Amino acid sequence: MNFSKFFSRQARKPSGLFGRLISSQIFEKGNAELNDLMFEALGRCDDERILEIGFGPGKLIQEIADRSDPAMIEGIDFSKPMLDIAAKKNRIHIQNGKVRLHLGDFDTAPFDGKGFDKIFTVNTVYFWKNPESTVSRISGLLRPGGRIFIGLHEKKEMEKLPLDRDVFQYYSMEELKELLWVHGSFTDIEIRSKPGKKRISYCAVGTRPEA
Repeated sequence: MNFSKFFSRQARKPSGLFGRLISSQIFEKGNAELNDLMFEALGRCDDERILEIGFGPGKLIQEIADRSDPAMIEGIDFSKPMLDIAAKKNRIHIQNGKVRLHLGDFDTAPFDGKGFDKIFTVNTVYFWKNPESTVSRISGLLRPGGRIFIGLHEKKEMEKLPLDRDVFQYYSMEELKELLWVHGSFTDIEIRSKPGKKRISYCAVGTRPEA
């Protein structure tokens, strides 16, 4: 297996010592600018039920819990090393009942009927095996008027990176907006952006209709 394929698979699902020691550091640094944009887009989350899909090292969950007083922040990730790191980082918030972390696959996890106010994810949309189904499920888990937040980098920028296209699926902003509209019935879709040192960070925000 060449390094591009190995690294791409680790980016999707960190495992082993590489996942625990290397991937976690790459995510912390590599996602910093995108996490800043997501943090701004999410705003205060007081009294809200929130879910992060693919929380990685758990840095963004920690920052939200530090700043806001949510009813509950839940997170799901199918990487055991990431769960261990995120649980340690959020230990106090977990003990205080503000954060709950799950090991598993979002597409099959038993979240039905939760009625989340916000569902967000950072740099995971590239790995969704059935994005139409995943977007539909997100819509179904949000309360009417709830919002989705997807953080990512644009297709043209991602194509410049030495990543395995069998692992990564890239999106232009128009393709992402169409995915949210057609398969999630999201409305008021907007794309927020923030320039970074190497590339622009993007956050797609959509609202589940009230009725």
